[in-house]
Amino acid sequence: ADAETWLEGAGMITNKNGIPKDPRPPRVTSGLRLGTPAITTRGLRESHMQQISEWIDRVLISQGDAKVTSDVCDQVLALCQQFPMPH
Repeated sequence: ADAETWLEGAGMITNKNGIPKDPRPPRVTSGLRLGTPAITTRGLRESHMQQISEWIDRVLISQGDAKVTSDVCDQVLALCQQFPMPH
């Protein structure tokens, strides 16, 4: 749940999910779903995924630090402006 919140603050939408056969109770989500449809619809390629994964890593390692999250959000916004959603 924390990771979902931190990444949303950085402009990346994910959702928390349980992992099959996880021994923890279902209310304790231990996974994070990363969808790619919005990425591919924008025309982003595999090389862009490398950058996106680095942003995810920075935000999660910082545990949602406000400065890191803000910096990443600015970079995410710039990439989204470069590759807008088609109409």
